[in-house]
Amino acid sequence: MNKYFLLVILSISFNFAKAQTKPVVIEDSVKNYLDSSLTIIEKNALNSNKVNWKVLKENVYAKASGAKTYEDILPLYSYIFEQIDDHHGSLNYKNKSYGWKGNDVRQPNPVIDSATRKYEAIRSQKIGNDIGYILIPGNRDFRGRYTDSISNVIKLALAKVQGKDIKGWILDLRVNTGGNMYPMIAGLSNLLGEGKVGGFVTYDGKASGSWVVNEGAFYVDSIKASAVSYNGYPIQSDIPVVVLIGRNTASSGEMTAITFIGRKNSTLIGEPSAGYTTVNSGFILNDYSGLNLAVDFAADRNGTVYPKRLFPNIEVVGGDNFENLENDAKVIQAISFISGSANH
Repeated sequence: MNKYFLLVILSISFNFAKAQTKPVVIEDSVKNYLDSSLTIIEKNALNSNKVNWKVLKENVYAKASGAKTYEDILPLYSYIFEQIDDHHGSLNYKNKSYGWKGNDVRQPNPVIDSATRKYEAIRSQKIGNDIGYILIPGNRDFRGRYTDSISNVIKLALAKVQGKDIKGWILDLRVNTGGNMYPMIAGLSNLLGEGKVGGFVTYDGKASGSWVVNEGAFYVDSIKASAVSYNGYPIQSDIPVVVLIGRNTASSGEMTAITFIGRKNSTLIGEPSAGYTTVNSGFILNDYSGLNLAVDFAADRNGTVYPKRLFPNIEVVGGDNFENLENDAKVIQAISFISGSANH
């Protein structure tokens, strides 16, 4: 090997080493923002204990190298949420969300998707002469400003149909994409029966809040979620209830469905839910951004935890017909269940 060739190799090696040890340079304000968000995520994320935070932070800061503005690091949050296995959470920055959608790819259901866009209001009706039907879509009450009003609409919708001839109810959550769970559950409290109907559970199985119906009112531990009362024809505590779920039943829609699991004369019919069964909490970063993190799991009244999604007791794929419910395959199966339960 000649001397010149050796010097070239040594020069390349030296420059490569310099490149490998090049310090991460991030604008101070941007780094502080990243520091704050990572600290909150590490402290509160549901799966924090499964993450090697030293490695994750090194990778995040390396990817953020050269960032001069907040906008430069926003795409990183998709990576961060993937590493903590949280497809329910996100960074919300100036009314835009940055998160990770997960790896689960499911076949679309055009009928359900169209109905989700169309049916944005709570509605109830009789099917035949003796079946009550109520459809509850998602809501946008993320700040809890309309808990009483939403709960009241649900109770009024039940009262509109409930009578001595009603032998069972169909609760349709197929177009319920989530929102605020409290008014949904509070509105349905008279169908749920008395006592514990579910709760929050930490990653290590500890209860962090019980969902309880007491004298028709819904509580989280000792805090009443809504003061609205039901004034319709009395609803029997064990009246058969079928909950319809599907691929668009998500987040708080799934939480609402969970409250009926374990209830006497209740069942879930339809297709597997969306898979957003973690409980989220919000954390403010500044005046125009914050984190939405999965912090707990949801459990039913018997303590069973649902870490991923809900599966129906009776699976019925397709056949959805929101325009003519009596021809809806899932509703037909629900009527059969109610008729069988009512005759026992």
